[in-house]
Amino acid sequence: MGIQVAGSTFAFGKIGLEESCKIMQEMGFDIVDVGGCGMSTFTDYVPQWFFNNLDDTTGEADNIRRTTEKYGLQVAELFCCDFGVNINDPDPSKREESQRTYEKVAKIAAASGCNSIMMLPGMIAEDQGQTFDQAFEISVNEYNRMVEVAEGLGIHCNIECCIFSIGWQPENAIRLCQEVPGLALTLDYAHQTQLSLTADDIEPMHDYARHFQAKQSAPDAFQAKPDEGWIDFERMISKMHADNYDGIISVEFVSAPDVIEAGWDIRKESARLKEILDDAVAKVQG
Repeated sequence: MGIQVAGSTFAFGKIGLEESCKIMQEMGFDIVDVGGCGMSTFTDYVPQWFFNNLDDTTGEADNIRRTTEKYGLQVAELFCCDFGVNINDPDPSKREESQRTYEKVAKIAAASGCNSIMMLPGMIAEDQGQTFDQAFEISVNEYNRMVEVAEGLGIHCNIECCIFSIGWQPENAIRLCQEVPGLALTLDYAHQTQLSLTADDIEPMHDYARHFQAKQSAPDAFQAKPDEGWIDFERMISKMHADNYDGIISVEFVSAPDVIEAGWDIRKESARLKEILDDAVAKVQG
């Protein structure tokens, strides 16, 4: 199979799955990450939420399959982030509710044909006196449960080592994966670019990556236009190829308020990044 370039249905703001899949088809994608992120703590950036009844596993999965197949699309990862509360919230009752929601969504993801479900590592609740070590330990415990649920359904649990999370620094993301057997990364260089880290700093994370996302970025701009940022996508793809990575890299610009106010056309910038990634993949894979 080799490296395949996918799109993200949640890139275009608060629109439904049908409309976003149509856009994906028109842009030439045949694989997509779908967005179940509209009840997360990041809804200003990724508001897509197309579920109606989380208890209706069959109905919800059928909707995903029917809609994506209508536009000739294969599903890859269900992008969730969280369910309105950090996975490592100090409140056990909130964590339990999050786990119950996760189990329902994971069942839908598996039944719809997704390979994985993506969550966030969690933050440090400093306002509640939580320390890094406490936050990290809770995340390990919660992710052990999530991995068990996902693998029991025949899919994977991935985490995005996102900005401000306990997994933001590469060494902490790697440590999380080492302490939770079966856990892997959905790796997006843009987050570590905010720490002014270079490819040399980020590439050790490849050993723990099961899925990749791509957006251009720079230390002073979380999202930069494809030809203007720090990230060398040709080097990234070459490294993935050298690592014998056999999976997906998804174009994942999102309709954040700052870039919309700046007049970005997300579809245009996504199309340009797709072109860059397609060219890089063709160059290494022939």
